[in-house]
Amino acid sequence: MIIWNRLRYVLSPQFDIYEHLSTVVRGAVADIGSGTGFGTHLFTVNAQSVVGYEIDEDALRFAQRVFPVRRLAFRFGDILDGIQEGPYDFITMIDVIEHIKYDQRALKNVKDMLKPTGQLILSTPNRLSRYRKSENHVKEYGSKELESLLNKVFANVSMRDHKMEPLASQYQNPLLAVCRGGV
Repeated sequence: MIIWNRLRYVLSPQFDIYEHLSTVVRGAVADIGSGTGFGTHLFTVNAQSVVGYEIDEDALRFAQRVFPVRRLAFRFGDILDGIQEGPYDFITMIDVIEHIKYDQRALKNVKDMLKPTGQLILSTPNRLSRYRKSENHVKEYGSKELESLLNKVFANVSMRDHKMEPLASQYQNPLLAVCRGGV
């Protein structure tokens, strides 16, 4: 089952996002909700260090076995409880926020892990799109809803598409946001 889920993941837009972000992230990087590490390991191309945090212990063990890469570590970490590590230059959350009931609390905990000049880059399926819906999502966001949530925690929020270009339509899927500075 875990292999099938990972194959679907590699063929999904998530992998495209990870691949593109691997050219963007530098320095100390954390990936919240790293799953089995198939995207996270790409960050080691340009980052000095990468830590993937995951709450699914099976996925975590898989990532630790499959990606014994220098400068890459996988750890148990629940962002709702707060992760007392960092500070990080970049934190990514690729298709994670839609699975979190207490989204604002999670984002505040992420902000606490960032350097003052650090950036959070997150993605989520667009609820206004007909693609990538899931019964496992606690909450789905449109671009305005996501931007409003992020503006409660971050001083500078920029909505983007999966290639980091400015969002051209409220229906683009997936949504990506780049967040800087605390409120």
